[in-house]
Amino acid sequence: MKGSYRSPWLLVILLVLGGIFGSLIGDALSGIPALRMLATARSIGLPVTTLDLDVINLTLGFTFKINLFGLIGLILAFLIYRRL
Repeated sequence: MKGSYRSPWLLVILLVLGGIFGSLIGDALSGIPALRMLATARSIGLPVTTLDLDVINLTLGFTFKINLFGLIGLILAFLIYRRL
């Protein structure tokens, strides 16, 4: 079925699941001294910011915490999406 339509939502779901499972594996393997460096996570994102206009209070911000295993999970999820 090459060339058929694939939903972009499927890609988003697969990437989220790949990142979650990769990070879980990284956290589980962080107890092994040889793999501890690979499980070190970095946080990327914007800090929480609040805009108070008396009528509406808007809070924005996000943080993306990734380690090497999470990155591998994202790559594998993308490859699975490409194979579908």
